[in-house]
Amino acid sequence: MELYIKPVGPIGTNCYIVSDESGGCAVVDPGAQPEKLIGFLDAKGLKPEYILLTHGHYDHIGGVKAIAQKYGAKIVISEQDAEQLTDRSKSLASARFPAGEDPYLMEADLTLKDGDTIRTGGMDFTAILTPGHTKGDITYRCGELLFTGDTLFAGDCGRCDLYGGNYQTMLKSLKKLAALPGDYRVLPGHGPESTLEQERRYNQYVRMSPDDLLY
Repeated sequence: MELYIKPVGPIGTNCYIVSDESGGCAVVDPGAQPEKLIGFLDAKGLKPEYILLTHGHYDHIGGVKAIAQKYGAKIVISEQDAEQLTDRSKSLASARFPAGEDPYLMEADLTLKDGDTIRTGGMDFTAILTPGHTKGDITYRCGELLFTGDTLFAGDCGRCDLYGGNYQTMLKSLKKLAALPGDYRVLPGHGPESTLEQERRYNQYVRMSPDDLLY
């Protein structure tokens, strides 16, 4: 398995490109700069079969349409967050970008529930539903990798004050991730990577009870 990390957009959303020797390829959260991502994919000779979205905020979906159209890749998101792809206010795009030819409006090809698996080549991406930042955040588990989107960051967690967010739900999702057996590379939607064991030990939000209040 090969993993490539491509920060994109003005707030540095981490786009992840995952491929294997059998020809499987998936792109996780292509949030912006599709020309940059397409150039990289073409240079590597990669053709993504799936675009896996952890959630539907504008900074995670801005490059989706261009990549889907070029490669015929299927757009995948949770059942709960599919509405963000068809509503600019729920994706937060309307507050930041004028309407017009719109990369922020699209339809999902596949929607996932907790425990569903997407397979490309020899790689399985299992959906772990981790709401809190939105109603239907997904963490994707593939081998030793956890693509946590805006749920779990290195030493932090995603904000819970946007549409669909809930602080107590976020803490429950963090507990769910912490309870996974073994260790994983944590690959968040923004910022540096970490490990699950590091976050179990030192992340204050992972260590909190879902009944704790946010001050």
